[in-house]
Amino acid sequence: MAAGSPPPAAATTLIVSLGVLTEPSELAVLMAAVLALVLQGYVINRVAGIEYPRWAPQRPSDSRG
Repeated sequence: MAAGSPPPAAATTLIVSLGVLTEPSELAVLMAAVLALVLQGYVINRVAGIEYPRWAPQRPSDSRG
């Protein structure tokens, strides 16, 4: 796998840095789209049975008893 940012991350950076977004409301739409993609990925992983951590990786349970 190539080193560096994945294409979507690079595209978002270019959109902002090249000045394509000229109004604060456009930035809000971009952030809403990012949030929608994150939520979609979370739901798809949960439906598929993939344990995707919400914040931090799950710690293995202590088997000592």
